[in-house]
Amino acid sequence: MARVAIARQMVSDAGLVPIYSSASPDGHSVENSGGKLVLHVRNNGEEDLVLTIRSGYTVNGLKLEDRRVVIPGGGGQFVGPIKAEVYNQPGSSEVWIDYSVTDGVEVAALLIP
Repeated sequence: MARVAIARQMVSDAGLVPIYSSASPDGHSVENSGGKLVLHVRNNGEEDLVLTIRSGYTVNGLKLEDRRVVIPGGGGQFVGPIKAEVYNQPGSSEVWIDYSVTDGVEVAALLIP
């Protein structure tokens, strides 16, 4: 199956009540241009989550290791800003996100202008 795209939500001085998307077993893609992308991930499950942000950065045939962030069960974490030159997939403006578990996991993609 294909990754599920999630929409970015613009943060402003007027405030934002974010809308969360359930984690997809096939992972998510998020547009990463026009500001600073930050993820807020909530792990409402009991099992620890390993959030993986796939690196798209390659130099001389060597690929930079993916970023892995451990979020304990019942916890939440902000991740970012996610640098486009490191994490956007080659030839695109997409960031790819994967989850070790999906039960009870939610994510919001926040764009800071």
